[in-house]
Amino acid sequence: IPASQLLRPIADAVREDPADRRTLADWATVLGVSARTVTRAFTTETGTSFVRWVAAVRAQHAIGLLTRGWDVEAVAEQVGYRSASAFGAAFRRTTGLTPGAFRPE
Repeated sequence: IPASQLLRPIADAVREDPADRRTLADWATVLGVSARTVTRAFTTETGTSFVRWVAAVRAQHAIGLLTRGWDVEAVAEQVGYRSASAFGAAFRRTTGLTPGAFRPE
């Protein structure tokens, strides 16, 4: 989890609301820095890109919802995807599993 003063607002906002659709460029504007500065900070602090970090946060949140029995469409919307298929593809890229693997039987 990013801990620097620069990235903390991003980390807090995305963890609070995984559906937050602000892009790296949006965040750079909000923070008053360049997108390149945010990119470098994310790589340095997390070892991954902003996009991959957001996808991982969304996947973690989604797993919690799926294990509580939420349907895939509702989870997709809750974590910021416009469709269940887009969510499923991103979830598989991030976790290596389908969302259905986390639904209770």
